[in-house]
Amino acid sequence: MSMKDKLKKFLGLEKYSSYINKYFDSSNIRSAVYVSSVIIVLEITMILITIIRQQIESTRRSTEWFIQHFSMYVLLLAVALVLFIYSIRHIKKISTNRVKWEIIRYLFSAVAIVFGIYISFLDYGKGEQFINLMTMTVLIFCFIAWRPIFSIVFLSGTYILFFILCEVVKPTSYATQVNLAIVFIVILMSAINSFHQKLHEAQKDEKLEHTQGILLKLSISDEVTGLANMNYFRGQALSVINDKKNDPTSYVFLFFDVENFKALNEKYGFWEGNTFLKNFADNISNIFNDSVVAHFSNDNFVVLTKNESISEKIELLHRNLSNMKYDLKLGLKVGGYRPENRECLPLVACDHARYACYSIKKLYNKIYCEYDETMASDFKKKQYIINNIDNAIKNEYIKVYYQPVINAQNGKVCGVEALSRWDDPTFGFLSPADFIQTLEEYHQIHKLDMYVVETVCKMLSKVPETDFPLLPVSLNFSRLDFDSINLAEEVENCLQKYNIDKKSIHIEITESTLSQNDASLKEAFSKFRNSGYALWLDDFGSGYSGLNVLKEYDFDVMKIDMKFLENFSENPKAHRILRNVIALAKELGMKTLTEGVETEEAYQFLKEAGCEQLQGYLFGKPMPDTEIYEKIKNGTYQIDDCYMTL
Repeated sequence: MSMKDKLKKFLGLEKYSSYINKYFDSSNIRSAVYVSSVIIVLEITMILITIIRQQIESTRRSTEWFIQHFSMYVLLLAVALVLFIYSIRHIKKISTNRVKWEIIRYLFSAVAIVFGIYISFLDYGKGEQFINLMTMTVLIFCFIAWRPIFSIVFLSGTYILFFILCEVVKPTSYATQVNLAIVFIVILMSAINSFHQKLHEAQKDEKLEHTQGILLKLSISDEVTGLANMNYFRGQALSVINDKKNDPTSYVFLFFDVENFKALNEKYGFWEGNTFLKNFADNISNIFNDSVVAHFSNDNFVVLTKNESISEKIELLHRNLSNMKYDLKLGLKVGGYRPENRECLPLVACDHARYACYSIKKLYNKIYCEYDETMASDFKKKQYIINNIDNAIKNEYIKVYYQPVINAQNGKVCGVEALSRWDDPTFGFLSPADFIQTLEEYHQIHKLDMYVVETVCKMLSKVPETDFPLLPVSLNFSRLDFDSINLAEEVENCLQKYNIDKKSIHIEITESTLSQNDASLKEAFSKFRNSGYALWLDDFGSGYSGLNVLKEYDFDVMKIDMKFLENFSENPKAHRILRNVIALAKELGMKTLTEGVETEEAYQFLKEAGCEQLQGYLFGKPMPDTEIYEKIKNGTYQIDDCYMTL
């Protein structure tokens, strides 16, 4: 900092923030109350004493003296009263005119200084000290903070004027000059120190308030988008819904999902992704102004708004999103939920809106969907599944059924696939399509899959006690199992617990859940293969990346999805596709198993095409282990010796 800047800082010539100016105003107003109170008390006291002394013969002064002093006391008392009253009104925010207060303060200070000079001048003429001047300048310049430049100018002018007046009456003594100089310096330094001390306090408070402001903003807003976070949203939404002036049914909760945001993040990077989210958030705020808007998570946003022109606003937001200059296609899905009454909880409403949004994820021509009774029933079912999966496992409401796998060449059973069925005493029969999808959505599927592993191992451990053969069992696993638990280790521990041979277990992974660049999944597969397990690719052809999956992963068996057999008789293309898929699998060193075989025609075709194994209702539906072994016992099923594990 240069000398010039240091001097400006010392003299208080810098430009201060509005916060610091308000801090000084507030401090000076409070000080003005104290100073004016002191002077009011002093002046009332002096007026009473003067009147009383004037009534006593021995202390009576001249009429001129009485008028001079009494007038000055009354004048100072009057301006002190005005300053006191206006300061109190200012503190109570009854009068907030800062200019008026400044005028009154300057007027009071001028009168007080003139009073001090005049009374001290009269005292000096009588050979007394200049106590009044000292008192007034201390009260004015030390209790009320002035910028140092003003203190220097006003105090210097005051004491120079007083000195000149004293010199006119009679030359001041050396002692008087020294005393006057010392008093001047002490009061001036006290005034300057008072200002800088208050300035330091103001700057410290400003920093603290700024920090608190940041912390408050962080506590109620999202750092990336600047929108409210969900905690703040819930509180605000609750206030809106519970406000008796508002009709809750006239509002709607909206849940926004930006499609393909993950691809944008991967292509352009984290910072560009955040920039996009900020721009999109601003877009929502502008379109849904006068609404409660928040960042839900990742590329999801929520809004509580009046049910007015919703479709038009969503369409405008979608157009703005489509016009963003990225060389990849971004989409938008929006779900809505209309509260039925004031009992509606924002968190539940957002869940309903999100459910409606995700219900149209695969409908490319639909942007907006509202939660309805059908969804309410589905949502209730999903909540039941999530809330009761642990209880269902504990009480064995979930059963493991087995569907036979047939050797295509001789029609004999060469294995079984373990499938779960949930027969709930309260909700009734739950479709696997319902509870498996729900458990995957809520990342609870590993509980079901490990329960099936445990149940299968228990069953296999008891087979040697009977005369039945030990058929190999294929187990289905979700892609999410690999993220939730150490699957290879968990399966290995379970097999060791029941002393099950690894050849009795086949690991099935659905093709549609795989991605081509998943290093962690490749590592997990390697652990299974290195440990001696057979890996099966389930539902090949059900997804969009089948060939990439074959390129990136190694499997022992390819299970061809049953969709290839739909309208098999009327679709000659299916014949050619199946022949080529089977041939491709053989070329890659994989055996093939086709699911969904329901007709003799399909069976004979697949047998001729070289498919090694078959599965479907033509050979048997999923059934309890007791039933499948009963059919082996009565000769319905014959066992293929080459696949039998002893």
